[in-house]
Amino acid sequence: MTANDNDDYWTTYDKALDAAAECRSVETLIDTLNRYYPPSSGVAFFPNGADRDLLGTLTDAGHFDTVWVQADYHFALRDGRGDGFTYIEGDIVRGTARR
Repeated sequence: MTANDNDDYWTTYDKALDAAAECRSVETLIDTLNRYYPPSSGVAFFPNGADRDLLGTLTDAGHFDTVWVQADYHFALRDGRGDGFTYIEGDIVRGTARR
């Protein structure tokens, strides 16, 4: 990985979080994240791994409510319509059941 690759990685990371902060629904969040990162095991993916993370970004923006948090890499949030998602080590899946 070159310095430019590293810069590109963090630029993409920050742009994805900036865009995620504007999302008001699970569906728009999924669509938004899929523009930046290909899905892995779930319907969307976000790598996390920095001081600024998805959980903090979404809760600070105020458009999602916390359902439960086990760790910053395993949590569930719900949008204003009651639709939820679970974040599991990068993968986003629909629903808020603990897995």
